[in-house]
Amino acid sequence: MKFKIEYWLILLFFWGLFSTLSVEAQNDTEFWFAAPDNDQGSANNRDQPIYLRVATFTQAATITLSYPARPTVTPTVVNVPANGTYTFTLDKTTIESQPSNTILNYGIKLTSTTPITAYYEQSSTSNPDIFTLKGKNALGTRFVVPSQFNYNNSTRFLSLGGAARNSFVIVAKENNTQVTIIPKNDIDGHLANTPFTITLNAGQTYSGRATNPDASKHLGGTIITSNKPIAVTINDDSVEMTTSSGPDLAGDQLISHTIFGKEYCLVKGYFQSLEGGSADRVYIFADSSNTAVLINGTIVATLTAGNYYNYSFGSDEAAYLTTSKPVIVYHLSGYNEQPAGAIIPPIQCTGSNEIAFTRSSVTGSGSQSFGLVIITKSGDEGSFSVNPPDFTISASNFLPVPGTSGEWKYARMNNISGVATDVGYRVTNSTGLFHMGLLYGWSSSNARYGFYSNFSSVNLGPDVTICPGDSIYLDAGAGKDSYLWSTGETTHDIWAKLPGTYWVHVVHNLCQLDDTIQVSNYITVPINLGSDRSLCGNTTTLLNAGSGYTAYLWNTGQTSQTITVGAGVYSVRATNTGGCYSRDTITVVQNPLPPPKLIKHY
Repeated sequence: MKFKIEYWLILLFFWGLFSTLSVEAQNDTEFWFAAPDNDQGSANNRDQPIYLRVATFTQAATITLSYPARPTVTPTVVNVPANGTYTFTLDKTTIESQPSNTILNYGIKLTSTTPITAYYEQSSTSNPDIFTLKGKNALGTRFVVPSQFNYNNSTRFLSLGGAARNSFVIVAKENNTQVTIIPKNDIDGHLANTPFTITLNAGQTYSGRATNPDASKHLGGTIITSNKPIAVTINDDSVEMTTSSGPDLAGDQLISHTIFGKEYCLVKGYFQSLEGGSADRVYIFADSSNTAVLINGTIVATLTAGNYYNYSFGSDEAAYLTTSKPVIVYHLSGYNEQPAGAIIPPIQCTGSNEIAFTRSSVTGSGSQSFGLVIITKSGDEGSFSVNPPDFTISASNFLPVPGTSGEWKYARMNNISGVATDVGYRVTNSTGLFHMGLLYGWSSSNARYGFYSNFSSVNLGPDVTICPGDSIYLDAGAGKDSYLWSTGETTHDIWAKLPGTYWVHVVHNLCQLDDTIQVSNYITVPINLGSDRSLCGNTTTLLNAGSGYTAYLWNTGQTSQTITVGAGVYSVRATNTGGCYSRDTITVVQNPLPPPKLIKHY
């Protein structure tokens, strides 16, 4: 998949036409997620309960939660009204990817009939965080794993699974997905900088876990590539500043390298050292060599592929990050001594004008402080509305982002009152796009951090292979100003049935945007049971569906390649490695034996 951005430098008078945008926050109709394993703690309460929370926009949705690698598990189907929310309660024993270095059938697939937002939450009162699900933006074939390198994982909360560690988890979207991993540091079963390859089927997961809790041994810089789409989760269990501070979880779902950006606004959270200074850190990881990193216009580093720059805010509340090549940005923030982590969205032609979120109902000891981090272009800061109107976002909340010459503004809103739990909130901006992060917690026991923002401008997803005769839905995102597909269509979405290359050209928010996707067909070999057969008397015949398939199902219920049958009508369905079906039917008739001839003896 290719992605290109070009800024319009003319026709600025069209800006007024963009006041009716309807782009929404990293919403989608399909999400894949791999759940990390975290330490139970001596009281078995540091890694549960576990929730998957969804929110709808202006349309009702039928939402299905399934486990593709466990077809015997009945999917959960719920109907959620417009502007509504629903919480799935998950069983940690069948979704957390443990033990590490093991292929498991624990991947989660979430589908919806209309666009929704979703996040995974480890919701214990002492070790929580939220992982915002990023839909197609999470799927790709190359990932650079980010992590923090300042704070160790606690060794004070041992359980049957061992001490807390830094880790990543992979889930495959398709069968026969080959994944190559180059770990930055040692992981269970594999040495640092030594590539190895695993093969996953749809819904299967694999976890790589650091062998050492020291911050210097974390896995940032690990490179993961695959021949088919995967999604990756990062996880930092029980992070602690010192052995006297309260440890907490930090993690998020990653974005594919095709979504990396070169322009970011960084906003400080509320993570505090024991001495009272800011403990916030931003880790900027390069995808390719000779990547120059600039903070507020000043070059601070030049990175090689997989390496990072560690930025500390100091007394500044915000900063402007630009790079010469695309990077992924991971922010470790939190509340007081409680850390939490989030992937930061790039700002080039990205963002949402409508975001739906739900505040967790788990508060821990005391009352939580609820905060928002908002980034938008200058001129749009006075156009926010909230529904239900339990709190407000006004222009007075915003300040200029340093280094942007006033082009970008940020709001750092803490201790917002009136935000109820388990309520579906919609934040909208009537004149432009924005990025919004939720950052809330309790000073001595927990913190949660995640961005609810559209991480890409136009993303058709990674190249895809489908079964012959099937179709795939391609969506360039609603609410853009104009669309032109390679098929000649001008809608925001199309159905592609034939194999080939599909591209879309979009005009949006003073940008011209393009993306391309290659659609291929799996190779299928038809089953041939042969011509109908006749049997003589009470004999039988052998039916053979042919080799090379992963599964067989006969109308007799048998699942072998061959079956022995008498008279009747028989059909078989065989599945290949791509999940495509081939079918054939044969009729076997039984001819009666001729009547016996009487032999006379003379």
